[in-house]
Amino acid sequence: MNQSPDPAGRAGAAGGATPAPRAPGPRLAAVQLSGTAAALGLCVAVALTAPGLTNWNLAYLAILTTLAVTSELTATLLPSATFTISGSILSIMLAAVLLGAPAATAVGLATVSVGWLRWRESGHNFRHNLLAFSWFPLLSGLWFRWVAGVAGARLHGPGYQHYQPTYYLLVFSTFMVGLALNLTMNAAYTSWIKRTRFLRKLAEVRPFISAELATAVLTIIAVYLTNQLHVWGLVMFAMVLVIFQYLIGELLLSQHRGRELAKLALTDDLTGLPNRKGFNERVDELIAAGGGPAGSFGVLLLDLDHFKDINDTLGHQYGDDLLKELGPRLAARIGESGLVARFGGDEFGVLPAVRTENLASLTAIAEDVVACLREPVIFDDITLQIDASIGVARYPSDGHDAQTLLRRADIAMYEAKAERDSHRFYTHGKDHHSASRLSMVGDFRRALDKDDEIVVHFHPIVDLEHGKAHGAEALVRWQHPELGLLQPAAFLEIVEQTGLIGAMTDHVLQLAIAECAAWHASGRDLTVAVNLSVRNLHDPMLSSQVAQLLDRHHLAPESLMLEITESMILSDPQRALVTVEGLSEIGVRFAVDDFGTGHSTLSNLRRLPVHELKIDRSFVTPMLNEASDGVIVRSTVDLGHALGLKVVAEGVEDPVTLARLREIGCDRAQGHHFSKPVPPIEFMRWISRYEQTRAIA
Repeated sequence: MNQSPDPAGRAGAAGGATPAPRAPGPRLAAVQLSGTAAALGLCVAVALTAPGLTNWNLAYLAILTTLAVTSELTATLLPSATFTISGSILSIMLAAVLLGAPAATAVGLATVSVGWLRWRESGHNFRHNLLAFSWFPLLSGLWFRWVAGVAGARLHGPGYQHYQPTYYLLVFSTFMVGLALNLTMNAAYTSWIKRTRFLRKLAEVRPFISAELATAVLTIIAVYLTNQLHVWGLVMFAMVLVIFQYLIGELLLSQHRGRELAKLALTDDLTGLPNRKGFNERVDELIAAGGGPAGSFGVLLLDLDHFKDINDTLGHQYGDDLLKELGPRLAARIGESGLVARFGGDEFGVLPAVRTENLASLTAIAEDVVACLREPVIFDDITLQIDASIGVARYPSDGHDAQTLLRRADIAMYEAKAERDSHRFYTHGKDHHSASRLSMVGDFRRALDKDDEIVVHFHPIVDLEHGKAHGAEALVRWQHPELGLLQPAAFLEIVEQTGLIGAMTDHVLQLAIAECAAWHASGRDLTVAVNLSVRNLHDPMLSSQVAQLLDRHHLAPESLMLEITESMILSDPQRALVTVEGLSEIGVRFAVDDFGTGHSTLSNLRRLPVHELKIDRSFVTPMLNEASDGVIVRSTVDLGHALGLKVVAEGVEDPVTLARLREIGCDRAQGHHFSKPVPPIEFMRWISRYEQTRAIA
């Protein structure tokens, strides 16, 4: 019941395309049509000159034609898209045995003609099917009459063929002859079109021979029923065959759906790569098989650097497109013997094709993976260049199951991120760092919901021209219930990596604006500066949120200074400009923090409504001892003034540096010479002491 809708023939074998296939032309069409015409001519000759070789039983012919056509129209295409479940060949072979060669040819041509409505083959394929389905029924019918005649000369009794085993052996042989003719013709045509070896194409049908043998047995049963019950036997068999074909088709479709669902459960929808479950199963299978040729292998876990910035600046569609580009690219680089899987987000697992735990070999693989990811990705007019951090764990040194290996690769990966290295190998004893990191993330999430853990300390900013306090920079601190007061260095990197930086900045904004409003209520006209993150800067709702906070606390917008870095400007100047201009329209001011440490350009500074430049402490603190730093500070002050900006020097630690900054015209200063960052109450006390000191002076 298996029949093939192969592009080169209805019963041809499956095969991959080869380079430069032959292009069918008029000459081929002429040969195909001439061959079909020759078969029809021979059918007519047989019917006219040897009427005993043809039985034109119209009831049989109608039943068999209907069965063949119905089977073809309702055939079930197998998942390979090479063979179908159909009873059409069985019907044709029944016609060859019961009715003879001309009638079988008529059934075959009817099958092909009506079947075209289902498969819509190209012209040359359709013509080939006409040729094949005219000749193999014709030759099969002639074969049966010939061998039956030969056998009849040796046997006795007028009706032997209906009851003797020899008769049904002849039916079986006829089916096999017809099948061989069909497969041979189609294999020959496919190999000629695709320029492949004939025997190779013929060998590809071997897995389906058992099914064809079952079809031959069904043909014998159908002939027996017809000989016993005549029309009703044939009708009964046809009904059973149609039902059987339907049930087999449903069973195969159900199995196919089950395999597809199982595949989907192990596949990432976005990239088409295996997912975490599929990766784990592959690793566990490799472990169960003994690892590899050398009994060991490495597992790489990689995380794209700054992927959240791409989603935030360009949108999630660009992020998805990037993952769809990088995943298959990386899989192609690793090769078929290895495995690349996407675990979710921007995290990928890699099982190298080379099975080894040798440090040098795995280092070369990790570096090659990074080099692959760093190749530019171009979307429209945007060119993206991605970096990654990779953690490597080795079997069996670092674990004896997939879960343990991936957990330890994850530990190594976060160590690579912390050290800003491209890759790190897992080292024993680092597990507690991973547990501490996870615990800290959970604690920080809970701390954001409380009022007394995420706090703000204020670092005074002094006006150098008049000597009075100008305001303060709000700096975040974590008052951990067990670990005490934590500086940003202890938690900020983890907060950035886990996507909590936006929520933290929102929290700091609320505290800083509320405190600045309290200063104004007490009669002190001070400003407060708050550092923004990339996520905040590219948030289209930031302007309205800040406006609501200012309105709620009755604080003038010009009292709020938002600090952004040069790298934030470079990440997406257009989008940053929209956000900054929106805030500037409501009166909020901006400062470029850590100026000189990034790659800012004058064009970016001119486009953004910036009000201050803050010179990084790495230039200010050593400026008296390092001539180059002194030149940078002076040049930055001159540049800022030329652009109409105020300049603030960070990292002022002593009165000599302060005096030098006054000499070169710096506008404001900030540093431990005045005060370290202090809680709100301590800041108010510092203000009082500072004002008293100035009054006495």
